[in-house]
Amino acid sequence: MEKSLILFCKYNGLCAGIKLSRSSRIGDFMKILCGKFSDLRRHSLQLFYAIRDHPSTMLYNDEDLEVMFAIADSIGLNCIEVTVVDSRGFDSGTSGCGGDIGANSSGVFDSGGDAGASTSKGISFSGQGLVGHPFESMGDVGKEDDLGAMFCPHQQRPRLSDAWKELIKSVGQLFVGGSEGFRDALRKYSIVHYFEFDFVKNETERVTAVCKVKSCKWNIHARLDKVSGCFYIKRYYSVHSCGVAGRTTKNCHANSTLISQLIKDDVRDKSKKRAVDVVNDLKEYYGVDVSYNRAWLAVQKAKSSAFGDYSDSFNQLQWYRNAVLNSDSRSVFDVEWDQSTNRFLRLFVAFDACVQGFKHCRPVLSVDATFLKARHMGCLMSASAKDGNAGLFALCFGVVDSENNDNWLCFMEKLRGILDEERRGNLRTTLASTNVKYKESLIRVFLKCAYAPTVAKFNQHMGNLVKHGGAAVVHFLSELPNERWANVFFPGQRYGAMSSSLAECFNSWILKERELPVVDMVDRIRKKMMKSMCLRRERSSKWEQVICPYGESRLEKLYDLVKTWKVIPSSADIFEVDTDPSVSVDIGRRTCSCCWWQLNGFPCYHAVCAIKYSGKDLNLYVERYFHVESYRQVYSKPIYPVASLLKSDMVDCGNSILPPLSKKPPGRPKKKRIRSNGEKVREMKCGRCGKMGNHNKLTCKEDLRPGF
Repeated sequence: MEKSLILFCKYNGLCAGIKLSRSSRIGDFMKILCGKFSDLRRHSLQLFYAIRDHPSTMLYNDEDLEVMFAIADSIGLNCIEVTVVDSRGFDSGTSGCGGDIGANSSGVFDSGGDAGASTSKGISFSGQGLVGHPFESMGDVGKEDDLGAMFCPHQQRPRLSDAWKELIKSVGQLFVGGSEGFRDALRKYSIVHYFEFDFVKNETERVTAVCKVKSCKWNIHARLDKVSGCFYIKRYYSVHSCGVAGRTTKNCHANSTLISQLIKDDVRDKSKKRAVDVVNDLKEYYGVDVSYNRAWLAVQKAKSSAFGDYSDSFNQLQWYRNAVLNSDSRSVFDVEWDQSTNRFLRLFVAFDACVQGFKHCRPVLSVDATFLKARHMGCLMSASAKDGNAGLFALCFGVVDSENNDNWLCFMEKLRGILDEERRGNLRTTLASTNVKYKESLIRVFLKCAYAPTVAKFNQHMGNLVKHGGAAVVHFLSELPNERWANVFFPGQRYGAMSSSLAECFNSWILKERELPVVDMVDRIRKKMMKSMCLRRERSSKWEQVICPYGESRLEKLYDLVKTWKVIPSSADIFEVDTDPSVSVDIGRRTCSCCWWQLNGFPCYHAVCAIKYSGKDLNLYVERYFHVESYRQVYSKPIYPVASLLKSDMVDCGNSILPPLSKKPPGRPKKKRIRSNGEKVREMKCGRCGKMGNHNKLTCKEDLRPGF
């Protein structure tokens, strides 16, 4: 049975009992409270509960609620007293006026013991002659709170910088780390108290600082204790005579080095940390304003501290290569650099688990390249395939200084060494200088030629392509044999793959890693691949069907469509599916006159209909690449871990590898890739022209003039 607590909630002299289960949230509790006390509002509630020696423990969020339940369990409590405070100025026993001035049951304000000798009932408001009672209290009336909170309530959230408030305390305080430790504490202390200071003396053995406001008397002097090696405060005047006027949220001592220390762990977990996010986080959690440039520099320093120096990362490739080959000697890890200048040229990585696993994948590869976003830029090339469940399977990848013919040739030679595949051409680049709409219309016709299942359909669409494309298309096709791009002339089976969209998936999969130094990038990609293969291996071990879930769902959809189709047998293996138009299916040769079975390696509608009519096992006519057994073979071998514990002992003593001399391209660096043709893009409705597309009112180029 679920654990519950009885909470006695006190507010404005009243008490309400509420039963709260352990699964409840703080929002549920506040909603119940607002239902019990009609004048409460959730945004202004402050809750405190009393347990033993802690009469005012804050109840602020779900974590505090869980802590309260845990404490109650540990000491065996079944009921807890909760004090409800309204930050607008009304609570269980005090008014918004502060001190001991409260309200009686009739709503008349009574002055308490600290209100002086007068016992008259009334309350005065500071302002332009506003008085709440004709009598005036004499003597000390205590503190006066700002009543603005009653009309504009704000909740003060705790800041991470609150822990710095007591870094500087008094004379004699010791600081570990010498002068640097003292200066770091002084910077943080000035940030949390919103003042700036200047160094009068800033030396190794003594540091003196004064408030930046010339008339302010705040100052501090610390020296080195040569016996203990610690810094200690020798003189300290802690009062700021400049007052609040000298306070500021723009602190020059919140420099990029200090900020980088604060965000280092966050950058390690989130490598795509943006400078604008740092600016917002510092304002929200530390109450300090910094410029975008300072935040950007802090991010770069944090990345260097978390992942190492970008330039030195290329030299670490020699150590990482040895570490990978020591963990799995059959893997391929080739690093090349210019022998005369020691500049990095290219890198090729293929783990043995991926090479062996690809033997059980569909024999079609998508090869592509994407730009890197690190300091020295460069390019990442990859070759990817699909497993039997239509999942991304990364075969190999490489890093080069730039995308050019030499690097592509080298990458393809390395790939041929393990597979023997070639690269394909692209019509879009041939038509780059033509009109956009005209180019897209030609691309659509070209796709019809590529996907055409029969020679007759191919010739029909090819005639239209040559007719409208002109000399540019004719020249492009003259250098591109039909068997390289057309379904109907392809000597093997494409298994439905007609573009490099799979490689684009790999590029998106490693989007965050592309901003890291080269060794960290390669290592994180390895870890991602290792984790993915392990999870898929465990998941497939629970499958009980013969065909992978993706293939099984396809078969279900196909069979659901052909239930009403008629089949006329010709022989034991040959059938005619009586549709409009009718087709011939030979299940013995695994062919269909629509040609889709031969091209994709997966039964088409007509084949499913004929096989089910024949009474034979449909699973036997599905290519082995779609079977669960093949899927398990793909991920049967693991990628092994690479330990960095003995890194210092494994560093190659050869020549140091320097970063490439990558020439920065003109213009703003690209952060987003150019989408491939045929890739699905989420459509949106433009607020300007009202049309559906991939543009909005800011990027709309439609002419809205009448008559156009």
